[in-house]
Amino acid sequence: MKLFINAANLRFGGGRTVGFNIINYYSSHPAVSSMIVTVPAGCGYERFAANKKVKLLIYDKIYNHAVLKIISNYLLLPLRVAFTETDFVLSLGNIAIPTRKTQFLLIHQAYVAYPESIVWKRIRKNDKPFYRYIMNTLRLIRTNLHFASMLGVQTESMRSRMSRLYKFPEERIVVIPNAVSYTSGIAPPRRRSESEKEIKLLFIAKYYPHKNYEILYETGRLIAERKLPIKITVTIDRSENEGSRRFLDTIEKMGLSHIIVNHGNVPLEELGSVYATQDGLFLPTLLESFSGSYIEAMHFRKLIFTSDMDFAHEVCLDSAYYFDPHNAEDIVNKIMDAFNDPNTMDYKLCRGQEILESSKTWDDIGKFIDDKFLNLAK
Repeated sequence: MKLFINAANLRFGGGRTVGFNIINYYSSHPAVSSMIVTVPAGCGYERFAANKKVKLLIYDKIYNHAVLKIISNYLLLPLRVAFTETDFVLSLGNIAIPTRKTQFLLIHQAYVAYPESIVWKRIRKNDKPFYRYIMNTLRLIRTNLHFASMLGVQTESMRSRMSRLYKFPEERIVVIPNAVSYTSGIAPPRRRSESEKEIKLLFIAKYYPHKNYEILYETGRLIAERKLPIKITVTIDRSENEGSRRFLDTIEKMGLSHIIVNHGNVPLEELGSVYATQDGLFLPTLLESFSGSYIEAMHFRKLIFTSDMDFAHEVCLDSAYYFDPHNAEDIVNKIMDAFNDPNTMDYKLCRGQEILESSKTWDDIGKFIDDKFLNLAK
């Protein structure tokens, strides 16, 4: 069997994790004789070049430009698929390739399924370049959706939303949850002494408007004003985009850098050592297709503090502490209440382990795609 895997849009974060793990799975799959894989340059996919089954087609970052993205999607990729005589196409980056080949499309762009989100108003006002980028991306997703033989999404919420919004038959949409990355190890837990009061939470995400970093302005102010023992570590790079620079500059001007501490980007291989210094995950996000951070936090046996949203409840169930992501008062109260109730804390940590034990591995996810999709044409 010959596979064509399109991972050219998976440059960082959870998308890149998906790309690494799916490619890893099929590169050692006994039924796969060869793979053509489109990948972005300089994002770590070069590690697969040594595998004799895998031929990498590396796309320069210039193809992220709106015009070149269209040329790539409607000319270069269809020609590649046609000339390689592939049996199946796995499109992992939200946009289907215009082809008559049997094609599985993974949708993990949450903006496409949440048109009612308050984030839209925010990015139209404050992040016009990102707004233009996301609108162009959504046009490509919608226009090409009919080329997909089957859609993969990561929650039941996304499944029902995609079917309802785009009239895509629900029986052709499958739920493929995320999993702990195969590159992640388990680090020893942080030891808290009885006298220790400082609460350390990790906000691990690149800067995007929907991650809701701005709620930290008021949250940090309340922590400082009330002298609360809460420290939140963020993991963004000042050079990522205008939003990351604006956020870090504002935190510094507000005098909150000792409360909202920036660690910088964390490579997958260092997740364990970073989590080992923290008490829990903090994720005030407004929009997610899944977020592998929840599963990672369970993997590292950490508490989860996150937004009271449908996608979070579906993944975390009763293992997380939920807050109103627009209300800093609710956020700090939920954090302090949690650490004043060790019995509930222990329960939630145990529930996280139960959920993790019943969750899928990347091998499970690969086999799921085998069963649901690669046998589709037989």
